[in-house]
Amino acid sequence: MTEVISIMILAICLLLIYFLYKTLEKRGLYFSLVILNILTFILTFKITTVFKMNTNQGIITLVPMLSIFYIYLIKYGKKDIKQLMIISLITNIVTAIIITTLNYYVPAITETISINIEGTFQYHYKILIIFPIIMLLSEYLITKIYTFIIELQNNNFISIILTYIITGLIYTVMFSVIGYIKIFDIKSSIFLGITTYIIGLILTLICTPFITYITGSKKVRK
Repeated sequence: MTEVISIMILAICLLLIYFLYKTLEKRGLYFSLVILNILTFILTFKITTVFKMNTNQGIITLVPMLSIFYIYLIKYGKKDIKQLMIISLITNIVTAIIITTLNYYVPAITETISINIEGTFQYHYKILIIFPIIMLLSEYLITKIYTFIIELQNNNFISIILTYIITGLIYTVMFSVIGYIKIFDIKSSIFLGITTYIIGLILTLICTPFITYITGSKKVRK
């Protein structure tokens, strides 16, 4: 059941990117980045089982979110890619502030809901700090590594997969180890990072043909 839900979430994310980009072009990428960024940040607090592997659920929306960077690079080049990074960073900071504020907000519905919300975010407070930092670093490295690889060989599919293989360790294994320190033991944190990394690779293999289709190009613009 979890696998079906994950596939549905992935499909919705890709459809969102497609329709916003086809409707608003560059601005559509900005809007879809903000939406998927917020969703990824929230889902990052949840661990689920996909294909019998413990996985950080944020990876389901993270891969489509990072696909926006590849689309932007292919269609518009790396000249203004910093705009995407700034939008992503501001979105993450604002989201972290809102989550922290809501953590101590007592809703009028029931006290139980308040306790559950506070427990979820207070217990994983380190994620609020390291997620924006790791995302900024990952996006920067993705831009640099992808453009470097695409210049060596003109194959968009290979370039994206190789970029994930290299940079995926940053926003999966490193995130899991730092984000869940003192919550899980180091061995469990590393294992969670590795399984999330594997799921991310599968999702990247699924998203790459979508990126090629939506851009209609195999080579990044200079």
